[in-house]
Amino acid sequence: MKVKEQVRLSIQSNAGGSGKTTMTVHLAYAIAAKGYTVTILELDQSGSIKRFVGLPPVPKERSMAAVLDKGFHGEYPLIQIWTEHLKNVTLIQGGASLEESIQLIISTLASKYHVLAHTFDDYPLDADVVIIDTPASLEPMGKVALAAATHLLIPIKPEYKDSDGASELVAWYNETVRELRLRPKPEIIGFVPTRVDLDFGPHKMILGLERQKGKVVRKSNIAEEETLPYQIHQLGYTCFPIVRESSEYINASGYGLPLQVYRPGNKAVQDLDPVVRRILAILENK
Repeated sequence: MKVKEQVRLSIQSNAGGSGKTTMTVHLAYAIAAKGYTVTILELDQSGSIKRFVGLPPVPKERSMAAVLDKGFHGEYPLIQIWTEHLKNVTLIQGGASLEESIQLIISTLASKYHVLAHTFDDYPLDADVVIIDTPASLEPMGKVALAAATHLLIPIKPEYKDSDGASELVAWYNETVRELRLRPKPEIIGFVPTRVDLDFGPHKMILGLERQKGKVVRKSNIAEEETLPYQIHQLGYTCFPIVRESSEYINASGYGLPLQVYRPGNKAVQDLDPVVRRILAILENK
């Protein structure tokens, strides 16, 4: 199944522990299961994605560091993942080798943040969807990812220090779009409250939600304008339904599998469905 235009989706937030890598791998599987080709690019020097896909670390020449190197000539070091279940998902890992790439980007004056975007222009990557997994820091890899992306998705934890950062991230986005002269600018498709535990008081307060008889409902004693979803809507963006905290994500990663394979009947599998539908609509120009 081919699409008219490639979607390059950057998963970004300005806080660690928001579930960016978890979201990356589970979106990749869900979209690939619909028949689209998906490539994951890891721009995180921690290399944490290896645990989610059951792979060892890779040397520099087989990592994203090679793609960002000025000597790169289009030989993407793609690795197929989850081949017992799908044949249309590939990955280029990040890891410690990206530290050198970061120093090179910082020291380069001309178009330094456009290095990945220029690589895509010169050597198109054969995939319907490219998902870029970014580190917690927005500098410099966040700007590199944004410059190369067509769309942006923002996971956000419903905790006070993280939820206060929603407006700050939007301000960073607007400033970076102007600074890098991104035309057209990447579209923010929305924020996703992640790692949500509705048995935890602060999560209920911040989101204005609670669980009753197995269903998520509005918490009536919280003013809507005080909730995170309302504040996101006021910024002009979509707030997707919550993605629950689940130990099964950790259990699945221990086997190098997405939750859709490890526990297909788990209710958490469906949490990302609204995001998947939005991405499919973009692919299908709906």
